[in-house]
Amino acid sequence: MRLFFVFLLLSTFVGGSSFLLGHNTLLPTRIWTARRSRFNTDCVNFSLGAKKKKKSSSAASSSSSGSGSGGGFGAVKEKGPPTKKQILKRVEQTYGGTTPQQIARATQERIQTRIRQLPAPIQMALQLYQQIQQWDAHLSKLSLLQQAQLDPSELEGAKRARNELNRMYQENKDIIASDQDLHNLLQKFTWDASADAKTARSMTGDMNAETTQRIERACQAVAEAVVEQEGLCLDVGCGFGVLVPFLVKAGVPAVNIHGVDLSEEMIKNAKEQHGVSKGKSPTFTSCDFLNEYNGPSSINGDNESSRQLFRAAIFCSCLHDLPDPMAALTKATSLLEVGGKIVIVHAQGASHVLKQVHSNPVLVQRGLPTTEELANLPNLRLLEEPAVAATKKESKE
Repeated sequence: MRLFFVFLLLSTFVGGSSFLLGHNTLLPTRIWTARRSRFNTDCVNFSLGAKKKKKSSSAASSSSSGSGSGGGFGAVKEKGPPTKKQILKRVEQTYGGTTPQQIARATQERIQTRIRQLPAPIQMALQLYQQIQQWDAHLSKLSLLQQAQLDPSELEGAKRARNELNRMYQENKDIIASDQDLHNLLQKFTWDASADAKTARSMTGDMNAETTQRIERACQAVAEAVVEQEGLCLDVGCGFGVLVPFLVKAGVPAVNIHGVDLSEEMIKNAKEQHGVSKGKSPTFTSCDFLNEYNGPSSINGDNESSRQLFRAAIFCSCLHDLPDPMAALTKATSLLEVGGKIVIVHAQGASHVLKQVHSNPVLVQRGLPTTEELANLPNLRLLEEPAVAATKKESKE
């Protein structure tokens, strides 16, 4: 089977699934761009951050499959999603205007406000983390000869910064314990701050025909795995639920769609837009997919043996945002039924993701998985190779 974009299928033999990989879809415009700075463990000069969510049952409390309370542009109401006029009014109130400049400025202000509410040690950890990521990205672009010509004080500064950050992890392990935690904090603050604006832009604007067709075909691939078996669909990094209408159009019942996203504000918007019919709406959950999400539970309980599995999982323009893409794919595999399918869609292609790695190495730290990486995933069989960045195949597909 071949789609217009690069298509990968992996199917398992012993308790595995199928895998589809495409190109980049709906990559959101970044509000924050990383800026390289010298290592400095004495001052605080941040851009992003957030408090780590405790690993408890909080994910369950953030889940909704119907008329959840509050969020996004207002409380979820049975009368349906807000009108375009209501959406624009809310954006104007939230961001002080509706122009791109006003929204960008207000988004940064919202991020900074959240940062100022954090404990000082966490703010310092965020600064060090950003500096280290920027330094590592810079170092990766240098040849061995160029690296040998670096000022020893810079190398020593990088080493001290890493040691200091590791010390902070030990001292603040109840809030942050690793680079992955800080990465999630940065992502969460970014998406929380921009959620309302991105939802509004999606609902008040028109998606171009090419992108629409790509999403439709990706969702059709999901439907082929889900509908016949009357199974469940997992939308990882679901945002405000942009895929819901596409999946429903492809034949997936809305109630069979389960969306998960790190951003609580995105999930609030998703509930408002799509969670308006009790017993007939998608289920949306706000939590850390890698460390907290375990999928829906059957009516018999929530233990491992009673857990429901998915027929398909889709990653739409989110895999590069996750702290460990390969671990995320392995996690998704563990949530699939035998013969299930994973679809990854990046409509703008591998080249676009690499550009983000270059411009924003703090939040986007690597490109899309390679053919070799995908082929080596456990319990999955690769059926079609992805296009490599900057190749004719990428341009064609």
